[in-house]
Formats: sequence, C-alpha cells, structure tokens
Amino acid sequence: MSITLDFNGKNLAKSKSLDLHYLPAKVDGDGEANVEEYFNNYTREAAEFGTGVLTNALRGYPLMGERLKVPEGYRGLVLQETDKPLSESSDRQLRLTGVFDEFTYWNYDKVPSNGDAYRQALVMADVAQALSQPISEQDLEAEIARNKENTKESP
Repeated sequence: MSITLDFNGKNLAKSKSLDLHYLPAKVDGDGEANVEEYFNNYTREAAEFGTGVLTNALRGYPLMGERLKVPEGYRGLVLQETDKPLSESSDRQLRLTGVFDEFTYWNYDKVPSNGDAYRQALVMADVAQALSQPISEQDLEAEIARNKENTKESP
C-alpha cells in the first residue's frame, strides 16, 4: 500500500486557515457542519477551572477544552482522502484541504492537562528537536565534568 499526498508549496501558501476542533468523539458524517452557529456560539470560558479553560457540550456530554498552538516551526495540515479505499492494501491518495496554526483541544468533563496523551504527543516535537541538535566536543566535555562534580557532592 502506498499513500500519495496531493499538494505543493504553492497550495500550502494559498490554503485557507481553518477553525479546528479536536473532539473526543467519532462522528459518522462527511458533510459540512455549521460549527459557528451550533457549537462556537455556546463555547464559554470557565475561569473557575483556570485561565484559558473553555466549556461546551456535544450531544449533551460536557466538554472542557483549551486553545493550543501548533509547535514552533510546524504547521498543521488537514488532508482528505479523495476516494475510499477498497481494501486495507489499496493505494490511497490524500489532498490538502486546509491549514491551521492553532486549534481547540477538547476533553469530556475533564480539564485538559499535561497528562493527556495528545498534549504529551505535542511535547515530543520539542524533544525530537532537542535530540537532533548537534553537540560540540566542548559541550560534551563540560557535561561530563558537571556530572563528575555532581557525583562527588552526592553522599
């Protein structure tokens, strides 16, 4: 199976910026939704839970959320499959439908925290960048010396 991404830099620059919500739900539907009128109008800030915490509801279930930015140096893409694959081994083609720099992350009835798997996944971009940075011999020797000093001071 192969996956083909159908976009280029020109498409990326011209793509519309989306108002994106990450919901803890699976919605069986593939059409337009009037999110502004039927969802965004009911989003409120819940200062009693902390700064930036939002509340809303989805089909009667309470939601708590917050606005998150895409990590520095990255850009969020929304890709849509052009044709439903006939089988798991079929080739797939995805096309760019929009971009985003921030989105609203929602939990059911729980304040978003660093313990959420999705928030931890966003932190991994920073970890990957830190691990991929080159380190000089001088920095390495300085770190070894610091570690030796720390072990001498520890009982």
